[in-house]
Amino acid sequence: MVNAVLRNILRNTNKIKYEENIYPNFKRVLDKIFSSKSIRDYIYGTLFIKPKNFQISTLYKKNALYGNRVYILEKKIFKGCFVQDIGNFEVINSVHKFYKDKNLIDVCAAPGGKSILLHSLGFNVSAIDKSQNQINKFKENLSRLNIKMNIKKIDFLKKKFDRKYNSILLDAPCSALGTFRRNPDVTVKVDKSQIKKHQKIQIEMMEKSLKILNKRGFLVYVVCSFHPFETIDVIDKIMQKHKNIKLHNIKSGKMIKKQNGYFINPLNFKDIGGSDIFFVSVLEKIK
Repeated sequence: MVNAVLRNILRNTNKIKYEENIYPNFKRVLDKIFSSKSIRDYIYGTLFIKPKNFQISTLYKKNALYGNRVYILEKKIFKGCFVQDIGNFEVINSVHKFYKDKNLIDVCAAPGGKSILLHSLGFNVSAIDKSQNQINKFKENLSRLNIKMNIKKIDFLKKKFDRKYNSILLDAPCSALGTFRRNPDVTVKVDKSQIKKHQKIQIEMMEKSLKILNKRGFLVYVVCSFHPFETIDVIDKIMQKHKNIKLHNIKSGKMIKKQNGYFINPLNFKDIGGSDIFFVSVLEKIK
């Protein structure tokens, strides 16, 4: 009986109106961020289609699919490549030039995709994370790529720093709502109270990051979510409290600006399989 139902679904994939069967809270949040009908139609139309996986080269490659770095991951990982979503790549590729000082601290670094990409772009990365399991994955990637990088098990919020930094990356823990294609279960987990808990930690991490950021230093805030509580609202609360912070515009044809930050637009990656959705905001401490 179950198999018969599944076969019927597969035969009628193009006739199913997915938008009518999406969890209401998920749809409400997504519609609030993506006002464009074409973007929403693309997201709803591909919601239950298995996404492509991507791999990123640590070296400049003329024959790459995108950005001289990105390849589709099919059967095996190429030499000198690591697994990362193309939206994740676009975030770092679009913001790394804001950092004037290439000595950077990545405060939630593991499993290491962003740190490795920054290292390949010439940064000296100090990577910290509090999860040993994630650090182990990070070290496996570093070993396979033959990269030497300083990665330490440190709880960022508990650590007492004896210095300040000019360049900070905060890839904050979040609901992972933007990875719904890979993790469909998140579409039914849009729980306001739980996301509020995430926001509390995100704001605490932003406050700590600003505390150890030098004047004229840059802080980049990233989450793989599109929920306002974890994105726009976090930056809004920070900007209301700290009048010495300036927001910077990001130049990327693959993102859309929404108030105080930018969201990856998966429709702009349609021809190569779409992308996960990330939010990014670039902040500078001006005084």
